[in-house]
Amino acid sequence: MRTTILASIAASALGAALLAAVAFAGSATASSASAAKSTRGGTLRVDSRSDFDYIDPALAYFSHSWQLQNATQLKLLGFPDIDGPAGSRLRAEAAAGLPRVSNGGKTYTFTIRKGFRFSNGQPVTAANFAAAINRALNPKMQSPAASFVEDVVGAKAVLDGKTKRAAGVKARGNTLTVTLARVAPDFLARMTMPFFSAIPVNLGIVPEGVSAPLTSAGPYYVKEWTKSRSALVVRNPYWKAGKAPYKALARPANVDAISYTFGNSLDATKLRLDRNEADLGGIAPAAVSGLVDQHGINKDRFFIRKEITFWYLAMNNESGLFKGNTKLRQAVNWAIDRPQMVRQHGFLAGSRTDQILPPGMPGFKQWSIYPLGGVNQSSLNRARSLANGNLRDGKAVYYAFNSSFGPNVAQVVQYNLKQIGLDVEVRQFDRVVQHEKVGTRGEPFDISHSGWGADYADPSNFINVLLDGGRIQATNNVNESYFNSAKYNQRMQQASRLSGDARLTAFGELDRDITRDAAPLASYVNTNARIYVSPSVGCYSFQPVYGTTNLAAVCKR
Repeated sequence: MRTTILASIAASALGAALLAAVAFAGSATASSASAAKSTRGGTLRVDSRSDFDYIDPALAYFSHSWQLQNATQLKLLGFPDIDGPAGSRLRAEAAAGLPRVSNGGKTYTFTIRKGFRFSNGQPVTAANFAAAINRALNPKMQSPAASFVEDVVGAKAVLDGKTKRAAGVKARGNTLTVTLARVAPDFLARMTMPFFSAIPVNLGIVPEGVSAPLTSAGPYYVKEWTKSRSALVVRNPYWKAGKAPYKALARPANVDAISYTFGNSLDATKLRLDRNEADLGGIAPAAVSGLVDQHGINKDRFFIRKEITFWYLAMNNESGLFKGNTKLRQAVNWAIDRPQMVRQHGFLAGSRTDQILPPGMPGFKQWSIYPLGGVNQSSLNRARSLANGNLRDGKAVYYAFNSSFGPNVAQVVQYNLKQIGLDVEVRQFDRVVQHEKVGTRGEPFDISHSGWGADYADPSNFINVLLDGGRIQATNNVNESYFNSAKYNQRMQQASRLSGDARLTAFGELDRDITRDAAPLASYVNTNARIYVSPSVGCYSFQPVYGTTNLAAVCKR
């Protein structure tokens, strides 16, 4: 998913607990220890520098939007609301159990538990999940979810506008059957994404996304949303945590409501957290060291969790500067000062990288292609040699976000690329606005400051989702490099059909070869989530799957 810069709701990856289990094994105990001092009820107050991109489950794709989706949506399969490694174990949610698999591994049959209800009282059936898949495929939605179900039988006809429903999606009563065109080892993992949660069967096709109030079947629903100002999320009145079928899920829904305030600066949010005027919110990188001195780590106010996330420079392979210009893209990778860029993220921010796959992601292998130790004369000479004769007009437009580490990283990159003869013009935007622009094909940028945390624990969710050119559409693109190579598209598709060690080896080699030989982007950091909470937070929980604060499990004192 696209990452945001909101410290308490920074993006991560499905499977983040692979690292969290090692680095922060005691964290769940620390956060649950304060639960005895907490009570059920109250309002959780969240400050967010940026608004949601969408609340529509077919379109929402920022980490803080998925944090909301995790609290409001009911999925076929999901993960328990538990801090630590136990929170990354896939389990049935609306489904009564894992599906029956037949047809040589291509047909999945789910039985939906009876008794779930939407926030308007309507019962949840298999038809609500079928509707979500077909709505995501509808070409008018331009949903980023479409690429995750394009292998469903009949999906192409829906995407081409020739039919309204995929032939491979069938719902009858409480039985949902999904048939794929080919075996897909990652299909169950894809079904954990909020894109495919239950929706009302009559939810409209709205390319700009539906607004509030939004009926949903999870623990909460969005009652109010005033864009760029505020949102109010309240408990689903039919969500009875202690009764069947909800009891089996053990999803707590501790607070009565979640109140969002959008637009405060990170410094203002820090003061509001200090003064107990907000409970969760982003903090400036410069504040982290002082918070560690004051509160320690993983005790009751300041928490760190490892993310399987990377930040990078997306180089627009369709722009006049970088199109067909592999040597200049490689030059950028040799020229940037990764240690200095990481420093702009602040204390305990993460570790340097030059690859697409992060450590902890299955298939990762350390390749050491570009310099991680900083720019020296040798690397600078290499960068200048590659750039020589390939600078074209010598100008680059760089899209940055206007808060936190965004402006400072932009300055570092601007200076670094000046050393190889590239004059960089920095244009700053709100984080969500920046990526709405970058996600629109034809937007006149050359470089964008981007971040990505996986949607599920499979290397295809980094390699294929970010770089398969066959997935590029008019809007809502996540391939922000607009990389479209017939050779690599074919290799990515072939790798996605493999399983076991062969799959992981293929993706590891793709990581190496794309990074070294095609260089569509320049990676620089794998990050940590740094979370600061108010003294009113009685128990804190981090959802390792989505890499965000687990709103349903947080409680107030």
